Amino acid sequence: MKAARCILKAAAVIAVLGAAVCAVAAYWDKIVDAFYTLADKVEEKKANCFCSSEYDDYDDGAL
Repeated sequence: MKAARCILKAAAVIAVLGAAVCAVAAYWDKIVDAFYTLADKVEEKKANCFCSSEYDDYDDGAL
């Protein structure tokens, strides 16, 4: 009886992992699009940041 429970638990874990893999495969395009959209938004936020450095006051302009 103990072995049957262990086998059923293993089969359930394998089924859940298989379902997760199928879901990722089915929605791969949407996952990638969401990732790139998020990355673009982060880059846009970085580009629009008008934050000044705390060291700007000490810049003498000489390089």
